[in-house]
Amino acid sequence: MKIKKSVIYVILAVVLLAAVFSYYKFFYNQPNVQEQNPAVQEPEWYVDNSGILHYTQNRGDVLFSRQTYNETDALLISKIVYKSKGTNIYGLLVQPKEASGLLPGVVLLPGAGVSKESELDLAKKISFLGIVVLTIDQRGIGETDGGFPSLNEDYAAFSNGQEPTQYMMVYDALRGFDLLRSAPFVDPAKVIMAGESLGGRIAVMAAAIDPNVNSVLAISSAGINFKEGEDANVNLFMKSLDSDNYIGAISPRKVVFIHNLYDRAIPINYTVKTLSKANMPKSLLVINDTRCNHGYCDGMYAAVVDSMNYLVGVRATVEVVQKQQ
Repeated sequence: MKIKKSVIYVILAVVLLAAVFSYYKFFYNQPNVQEQNPAVQEPEWYVDNSGILHYTQNRGDVLFSRQTYNETDALLISKIVYKSKGTNIYGLLVQPKEASGLLPGVVLLPGAGVSKESELDLAKKISFLGIVVLTIDQRGIGETDGGFPSLNEDYAAFSNGQEPTQYMMVYDALRGFDLLRSAPFVDPAKVIMAGESLGGRIAVMAAAIDPNVNSVLAISSAGINFKEGEDANVNLFMKSLDSDNYIGAISPRKVVFIHNLYDRAIPINYTVKTLSKANMPKSLLVINDTRCNHGYCDGMYAAVVDSMNYLVGVRATVEVVQKQQ
């Protein structure tokens, strides 16, 4: 019996739709991460002689769960929980409801002590540009277990061959990158690392470690301005946490820093020093806003829009985005 071409096309269309539905269902209906097999071999870490952190193997698939958190007319916000280095990392995924194709992605890392909920406003502003954003509770913050030890405590762990918490925070960011990059609505070639303050430093380190990261945006951030002393082990540890030691490895990918002249926590000359160690292409967007101290503020909004246009080519304008809010 001869089958008509029109029937064949209908069958192919049904099969394709079923495959797409299954893929989306997989991403949106993962079982709780605590119910999955916890026996996942995490990559080992080491620091080389130049003070660069490395992980020794492929990170593999991410174990995660997702549930609806909130939604607006334009945005869908989901609560995400994923496994990383023996703990659950809690995050919020913000995505536009309408899209004509695969969207760029941003892993947005908060500053020290800042929760994912406090970062949600900026995440939504970025998502209005046509970008999927994942922001997380870093270790010891909000719903994510653990604590943020002092530098001396982390150094003690390093000296004893144990993985310092700040290294695990970099790995957590990389797992967030893996998760976002695997989403069926995200362009895997256009996922960037972004962060505020400490989050910006971690974003630079993560991007240097993984060449698949598209580019970096750091807000109110800089290296730790460390000066070497006589103890070689201390020098090695401090260099391994210093984004100044990593930023040169990001080239030829793009790096953008946004900083306010009146930032009292991180002087702008620290940021200039850090960015001077980056190769081209790079950009520094300076904000002159006396009402803005440290971290993102509304005076930086136009700079964020310009940065996203430059980094992932969203071709958005401040006026168009404000109309959607």
